[in-house]
Amino acid sequence: MAREVWVTALAASVALASCKDPTHFSAAPLVASPAGSVPAPTAFEDCPVSAEWFPTTPPVRMFDPTPHPDTECPFYRGAYQNFLIATQPDSQGRPALVHYPTLDDAFVSATPHATRNTAGRAWLGTVLQAGYRNVLIDQDGHTLYYGLHMNQAFVNFIRANNLQTVSGILNVDATLAFPPGLVELKTAWKDIDPGDFPGGKVPPPGGYPGDPGDYSNYITTTAWVPHLSTDPQTGALVEDPDHPRLIRVALVAVHAVYTLPGHPEFVWGTIQHVNLGATDATASAVQGVTVIGAPDDQPDPLATPVVASPDGGPGDPENLDVTTAVSPTGFLLYKGGTPENRANQPYTNQELAFDEASQSFPGQQTSIYRMFPGSKSQQVGPDTAVISLDANLTALARQQLQAGPLDIRLNYHLVSAVWMDKPVLFGLGPDGQGMSLQNDDGSNPLIIDAMTGRGIDPSINEGTSCGTPLGPNGGSGDVPGAGNTVPGCRTRADVVAVGPTPQQAIEQDLLTNGTDSPFSILGGEDRLSSAAMESFTQAPVQFPNCFSCHNTEPITTNGVPASRDTQSPVILQKPALINVSHLFSEFVNRECGGAPNAACAP
Repeated sequence: MAREVWVTALAASVALASCKDPTHFSAAPLVASPAGSVPAPTAFEDCPVSAEWFPTTPPVRMFDPTPHPDTECPFYRGAYQNFLIATQPDSQGRPALVHYPTLDDAFVSATPHATRNTAGRAWLGTVLQAGYRNVLIDQDGHTLYYGLHMNQAFVNFIRANNLQTVSGILNVDATLAFPPGLVELKTAWKDIDPGDFPGGKVPPPGGYPGDPGDYSNYITTTAWVPHLSTDPQTGALVEDPDHPRLIRVALVAVHAVYTLPGHPEFVWGTIQHVNLGATDATASAVQGVTVIGAPDDQPDPLATPVVASPDGGPGDPENLDVTTAVSPTGFLLYKGGTPENRANQPYTNQELAFDEASQSFPGQQTSIYRMFPGSKSQQVGPDTAVISLDANLTALARQQLQAGPLDIRLNYHLVSAVWMDKPVLFGLGPDGQGMSLQNDDGSNPLIIDAMTGRGIDPSINEGTSCGTPLGPNGGSGDVPGAGNTVPGCRTRADVVAVGPTPQQAIEQDLLTNGTDSPFSILGGEDRLSSAAMESFTQAPVQFPNCFSCHNTEPITTNGVPASRDTQSPVILQKPALINVSHLFSEFVNRECGGAPNAACAP
């Protein structure tokens, strides 16, 4: 009989109730396995919830977590803790995000504008997603509204380095790195204002099992949002932040992005609303136990895209040949019964049927599903540390419900996170033109060195649980004469030794193990996208993880690296470490309306 994870986690959470933001996390020992392109050892990592997170959440403690294959729990905890801080209710019940600085506060515009979140200036916006600037339309015919927010430490960094103007950004020292303690958030909000629905009745979130029928378990607030219209010539949606309207909105998803010591590239975490009364079918199928807390904005399939077919053919990386429905049930961002090959497909500007009077798209909706259910390239399910953290959150929610009211923030769970497992490689690349920060696009310096005879970079971490020193020639404890290294801990030397060539061995190992490969420069999830924010770019041939867009390369008006968008104007020509945050490129894009010119950058 299947058992519920939250029951097991409940007992664990009681034992961990006195946990004071520990520096060390318990994880089961690695299991020995053959070297080479075989699945990496799997351990169910215990990722606890700290007692002091509730009701008032303290700042994230600054320390440099140990690298993979040690537990990745600290990175996940930090992302969720920053979410809790940003959504901490104020005295009026509004999330702290309402008070967080935005682009309007951090940067100096040449065009004066009113104070944000007032009748003279919108707080939320834009509505166009990065990548291809497409519009997501929910099942009620409305677009989502997005917000960009940062903590005061980020504002202080901007001002201390004279980056508050377009000229300052364009003239930045390319090697200027972000210090620890910075937090950037991107939020996705759904229109739930009664005035925007016939008869003033807001439809329920989706109709899935356990749907409460309203948005009472969502974080909500009122927000000034831009007035929308369409360009009569192109049909493109036009946002007017200076003539906003006030509506009620519900928080659907959050990117919680933050720096730690040794991690100037940011840790990119994603959180979304879940249904605490429903089973997460994907996580349950993978773990063999009932996992409580299912996403309610989109369904998850039980398979990942076929990047390459077994016979060596092109495969179907965008699931365009899959005609089965992801789910018969409707979700917040998905119409029940929609086939996979018709989902995650945006409308073109010419197809959009926007009604300016109602600020909606009557009769239109886009159906979204999570293409990589576990946000990993090589497996369907989430990382066990993510499952553990979310199970502990669910257990805590059950405890709170038994004792009194539930902290509304517990209706949100971590999806996953991604960061650089080897941040020493974060930089501008060998030619100084920027670095894409990807495992498998041909730019991974560890792979380049191994394939060109430069070696396997034994000085770059293999994870402290591999022991010290490594075995002969950089091998693991499975290599004869390895000394005190840990059996089963796979190193780059082990992978290359499998053959028949270094390239074939490495490619197979990355395909089999993803970020668990010792050749991975990424930690966490290499297929992380927010279904609410990167809805149409999840495919591996597009922008399959945060670093696909957020890296050190030049940036275009679409908010993506110029190397992947050769048709659009470039707004940040200089490769720079700060390009990994798009707060700067977004400000320049808004200020200049495209590529910088003398008028916006005197």
